[in-house]
Amino acid sequence: MTNARLDLAKAAGAFTALAKEASYIAIGAGVLGLQKAQVRRRELAGGREEMAKRARDLDANVAQVIKLIDNGLEPVFQRLPGAVQAAVQQAREARDELRTRFFGLPA
Repeated sequence: MTNARLDLAKAAGAFTALAKEASYIAIGAGVLGLQKAQVRRRELAGGREEMAKRARDLDANVAQVIKLIDNGLEPVFQRLPGAVQAAVQQAREARDELRTRFFGLPA
């Protein structure tokens, strides 16, 4: 009987050691998964910053083109009838509002 108890104690000890190792592996895998998620989150945050910078650059280029076109067409605009000038001004305001909404930057 003592031999059976020794075998049972050895089996219980082996099972305890195995459970302990399995818990270490599970915790380690969880930590690795968390670290991988943090790295991915940082990569995505960097991507958003890059996209925002590119949007600002694009908006600056669009603003320059708009300014060139408006300045070039100003003599023609001044010669238009009043009603047409009002319509063109409304179109310009709509354009500026659209830029503001699209880029999230003031026109």
